[in-house]
Amino acid sequence: MDAKEPIIYAAGAVLWRLSKDNKVEIALIHRPRYDDWSLPKGKLDANETMIGCAHREVMEETGYSAIFGPELGFATYNFEGGSKYVKYWSAQAIGEPAGKPDPLEVDEILWLTPSQARKKLTLEDDRSIVDFFLEFGTGTTALVLLRHAKALKREEWDGDDDDRPLAHVGQIQAKRLLSIYLPFAIQEVHSSDAMRCIETIEPMTRSLSMNPIFSSDLSEYRFAKDKEAALDYAQDLIQRGQSAIICSHNPILPKLLKKLIGKKNFKELALELNPAQAWVLHHRDGEIIAVDWVDAPRT
Repeated sequence: MDAKEPIIYAAGAVLWRLSKDNKVEIALIHRPRYDDWSLPKGKLDANETMIGCAHREVMEETGYSAIFGPELGFATYNFEGGSKYVKYWSAQAIGEPAGKPDPLEVDEILWLTPSQARKKLTLEDDRSIVDFFLEFGTGTTALVLLRHAKALKREEWDGDDDDRPLAHVGQIQAKRLLSIYLPFAIQEVHSSDAMRCIETIEPMTRSLSMNPIFSSDLSEYRFAKDKEAALDYAQDLIQRGQSAIICSHNPILPKLLKKLIGKKNFKELALELNPAQAWVLHHRDGEIIAVDWVDAPRT
């Protein structure tokens, strides 16, 4: 493809639920404009994150709210004059649909077994995404390891380091975190008691009407004295099965990730986080199933 040809970015999900006999079903949509059967997906709006787009498109094209799980990869669809790059997630449908899609966009929704869905899907790339979904399985819970947003440099701050606040860019990053983590249906937010961590999570927890939990176990000064305190903290959250965010510091989070995943072989992960970047650990029955890297919000 010519480098000047446009690339359209889009996002979607394998939307699933359990049937009355406890079997996994996948939602397929029929698009009358193309007369095809596909997974729910759509183009990014301006300044929208990929996962925020996927979350919105699932609601618009199926009417269902959903709790998101692991990333499933991406598919590239070529069309005359360009291509479309689509990233997919696993997403569990919650309750009954809250609305109906635009019939000009989606005129039918089918809930099918995975094998039926594979046969019904029009495009081979969509079948591959369903295969990835089956590899991960269902019923995972998210634990987000989030580095605080961009803080003032140490040389720019005269006070105690734990009181060092966010820089202007960090304040913008903090205000844009909600759309990234809302799809995971976060139940608890835990944070280091350093000011730069407190200010990172404050806009998100305020929007969610949630009281954050601050702990010195997630702080740099505690880590210097006790390397296991943060690990014990994270393992307790995993064992309780709560979807949660831990907001902490770069010296702590990479070591925490390595300890939590042990010798498991996941896709290549850079063992360092820049400000406002995160890893999302998807776990089931105390075991880490998948790890996704999340970039910082655009500023």
